[in-house]
Amino acid sequence: MSVLSRVAYRGGLSAGLAVAGAIGFAVLPAGAAAADVPGITDEQSAPAPFAEMQARIAEIETELQALQDPSAFAQPQTTRSTGAAENAGSTGTTTADRAQRAEIPGLTPRTAAQQDPSQALETLEALASGGQSQGTAASGGSRVQQVVSTALGKVGEGEDTNGTSFYGKWYDKHTKQRGFAAAPWCDMFLSWVAVQHGLQEQMGVFAYTPWHAEWFRKQGRFDRTPRVGDLVFFDWGGSKSISAIDHIGMVTGVNSDGTVSTVEGNVSDKVVTRKRGMGTIVGFGHPAYEG
Repeated sequence: MSVLSRVAYRGGLSAGLAVAGAIGFAVLPAGAAAADVPGITDEQSAPAPFAEMQARIAEIETELQALQDPSAFAQPQTTRSTGAAENAGSTGTTTADRAQRAEIPGLTPRTAAQQDPSQALETLEALASGGQSQGTAASGGSRVQQVVSTALGKVGEGEDTNGTSFYGKWYDKHTKQRGFAAAPWCDMFLSWVAVQHGLQEQMGVFAYTPWHAEWFRKQGRFDRTPRVGDLVFFDWGGSKSISAIDHIGMVTGVNSDGTVSTVEGNVSDKVVTRKRGMGTIVGFGHPAYEG
């Protein structure tokens, strides 16, 4: 969302976060793994993580205001300033999208091919044929292919004109919380994808990216070796610290040049495809697609 939208939103988010804090920040549906949220917080004695979210959002907004060069969106960089400019608003939140293709005011649905014919379409064709995607075959068989295809199918969709997103609204409803409608939604987008395939226990349902990465780490499913269908966690500052994570995406291809192809929500307020180097990647969460 725009800087002005974020500034107008922060007051409302603060109230929403306060309510969320009273009932637990990441509430999962009854069918989700009971250990999801406690597994992230049971060893923490620091201040409430939603306070950390507010601080991180404020930090990125400050960096965004200092950047006026549109070329920052062209190529992913290993510096924090460029990452913050392209991905401002991604800190601490995760996914959601619509179960149907019903029109939502302010959204402009486009196919993956329209967004990036040389990357997204190639990925979709490779997955459909059961072959390799951007250099590496999808692990986990048809389940991975279906999940990646669902995420790629949302490329080009974005926020409403008032700065809210479908994914934030969905997350409010799904977790029975309030205050996420206009929040950064990169992680909520992927949470929505997970729920569409009944994979919330394998992929996780989160709105705060450091918690999500820690959830994978505690299961022994977090490292720096990418596979198609993995969730990839970024720190635009280039650290390898889970607590510094700013953003999340999904790996759609592992390339021979050492990069990964991704689909990501809340980049320039849209769902986009990107090609990312390892310099800003903290690690990869490996969903248990096999079961």
